[in-house]
Amino acid sequence: MKARTLCSIIYDAMYSILRQVKRRSLLQSWMLALLAVRIGEAQIMDGELRVTVRDPAGRAVAARVRMTGRNPQFHAEAQTDANGQAWLRRLPRGVYRLAVHCAGLEEFIDTIEIRSAVPQQKEIALQIESVTTEITVEAPAPLIDPSQSGLVLRAGRDQLEQAFGTTLGRSTSEIITSMPGWLLEANAVLHPRGSEYDTQYVIDGMPVYDNRSIAFAPAFENGEFEAVSVMTAGIPAEYGRRLGGVVALDTHRIVRPGHASELDFQTGSYGTYLGSLFHRYRADSTAASLGVHAGHTGRYLDPPSIENFTNKASAGGVNVRLERDLTDRDRVVLYLRRNRTGFLVPNDLAQQASGQRQDRLSEETAGQIQYQHVFSPHSLASVHGLVRDLTARLWSNALSTPIYAEQSRGVREGAFAGNVTIDRQQHTLKFGSDFRTSRIRERFRFARPAGLPSFELDFEGRRRSVEAAAFVQDHVRLGNLAATAGCRIDHYRLLIRDTALGPRLGLSYYIPVADLLLRASYDRIFQPPPMENLLFSSAAPGLDLDRVEGALAVPASRANFFEAGFGKSLGNRLRADVSHYWRDFRNFIDDDVFLNTGLSFPIAFDRARVEGTEIRLELPGWRSVSSYASYSNMRGQASSPVTGGLFVNGGATEELRGFVKRFPVSQDQRNTVAAQVRVEAHRQLWIAAGVRYGSGLPVEAETEGEDVGANKGARGTLSIPSNILDRVNFERGRLRPNFSVDFGLGLRFWQRDERSVSLQIDLRNASNRFNVINFTGLLSGTALAAGRQVTVQIRTRF
Repeated sequence: MKARTLCSIIYDAMYSILRQVKRRSLLQSWMLALLAVRIGEAQIMDGELRVTVRDPAGRAVAARVRMTGRNPQFHAEAQTDANGQAWLRRLPRGVYRLAVHCAGLEEFIDTIEIRSAVPQQKEIALQIESVTTEITVEAPAPLIDPSQSGLVLRAGRDQLEQAFGTTLGRSTSEIITSMPGWLLEANAVLHPRGSEYDTQYVIDGMPVYDNRSIAFAPAFENGEFEAVSVMTAGIPAEYGRRLGGVVALDTHRIVRPGHASELDFQTGSYGTYLGSLFHRYRADSTAASLGVHAGHTGRYLDPPSIENFTNKASAGGVNVRLERDLTDRDRVVLYLRRNRTGFLVPNDLAQQASGQRQDRLSEETAGQIQYQHVFSPHSLASVHGLVRDLTARLWSNALSTPIYAEQSRGVREGAFAGNVTIDRQQHTLKFGSDFRTSRIRERFRFARPAGLPSFELDFEGRRRSVEAAAFVQDHVRLGNLAATAGCRIDHYRLLIRDTALGPRLGLSYYIPVADLLLRASYDRIFQPPPMENLLFSSAAPGLDLDRVEGALAVPASRANFFEAGFGKSLGNRLRADVSHYWRDFRNFIDDDVFLNTGLSFPIAFDRARVEGTEIRLELPGWRSVSSYASYSNMRGQASSPVTGGLFVNGGATEELRGFVKRFPVSQDQRNTVAAQVRVEAHRQLWIAAGVRYGSGLPVEAETEGEDVGANKGARGTLSIPSNILDRVNFERGRLRPNFSVDFGLGLRFWQRDERSVSLQIDLRNASNRFNVINFTGLLSGTALAAGRQVTVQIRTRF
């Protein structure tokens, strides 16, 4: 049966079922909208090039096809088959240098642009090699994409593999924070441009909106992915709900025919052991991969005490990907993953003395499927489906202090999404829709240890959320001018009902004589409240916890994002990107951290404004040197009153809830720097050095340093050690700057064709500088950064 006929049967069957529903619900309306266009969600690494190579007589030839790019940095190769055809799949969008080589024939070189998921076809006729000797200087791929209206930063497979080693669960977040605009707070929580909770992850084209920090969900690791790409402005209308920043995670490309495996092992400081095995297979129209990973560490969360009490964690997981080309026009992709992490909550001095033990567990099972159909050389449609279950638990022993707490929460969700892409010479039109429903469950209770087995609070809630959206966008290219215009409509229903319209606009103009790209963008943002502990957080003000009467649900956030900037190639070797942005929020989402458990409860400040400037310098590869430098300057101010949260201290919360007060947002770090230089001293030896700097986050404590040290801290714990207090500038109300210098050495001591064995040794925070990430206050607890770390990584490819 042909795939197109199969689609029609499915379409007709689902349409008939929906017609039987007498009362047209919101679900039915959105499902009909989806079926009307038969569409799917996008991903960044979704391009495809099909090359046909022939000799001067028109016969198929065996040739090597190579694509190289520097924005993004990417390299792909393929060998033509008996018909002279080669397919290069899963290509990131950008401008590339295409080279085709066949012995005895003249090499073909051209520039090609990948603009969308619609497969491009290129027929190449090689000419007989000239007898005359010529010296040809080949121009590298361009650093500036003239049609790029929004900045996308990307770390490819090489950068992910060669990143400095770290402890369990932090490798991917470390890559993201090497890019400007991203701040890493306690427990590997990512903050894009001053926002809390507002990071959207897109895994092979399917978005995930929950908090992915290591205290909330099983972590992502670099070994699972081919590339990590980020956007913070000029965000296309297809993306919604979490738009502080978008992180696209593309799983491994399966290119080489036959079997191939990767076996990695890492060991290092804090009793850290990490291991992973990845196996892939390709034959004709089928590709499959299997990955397993496991790890253990003695330092998982960022502890409140120097001694790093009770901070162990163990994790493991498996993922499977199956890709099948049904025909030249039809493709099905299935991706399954299962991950589990168990860890202890780190104690402070008082908790350790009392004998407290608090355990936490997070586990996730997810499956997603994609069907893609190419209608013509210019149009493509795909449909995505997702089912996922995420569970998180906390339990305590009877010696816990100051509060005995238990929690069990989770979400079970299903999603269906789609889009249609029409790619023409001057336009790339995309339109689509999605529907998502989640079953949220929460159980939270606590008591003073002396009061057990009675509980002062015992909360349980279950609700179902419904979210739906539709979008249309067009990428227009008119000479040196490019524009991306789109609009999105979102509907959200859980504790509140809300609908919003979000226009998006991005403009760019390329000046060839200066190799300069000017760009500007506007994004109207709608962000539903985060689902983590949302039911309890919205009900907490009515539970007599902080002497504030009445319960209000945490509202949805709305914002206007503006950005202006430019990209400039310097000598066609160095690329510079400069951006200035400002963001105005209504109902700015933040969180209230519950003691040092890593649990947090969403809150919303009435208003906020965040403004900053970012600079990125990147040397993709000059001789044997590659490097980057990122700088961010940011200022964020929020104002009360506040909605939601669990403020167990009382007092100050009345001021936050009932009066208007302006203060820095908790992620208001004014200056952030990340830089790295990598040198290939030999074909098989490389060295690297990096630096990280942060000027310090604001401090919420209202007492002077001497009072904090002499008495109990804001969270009711024992006296705070003087070396922690020394890292706080109470006069400025900020932590003192944090700083880290890192070094790495890599050696590939055996290689034969595609098989290799390499060793990498890294030294993090070489000076063993004592850095404080957060200091105890109303919205957060104390969190300390890691000291000196040594890691050893062994990578085997066979």
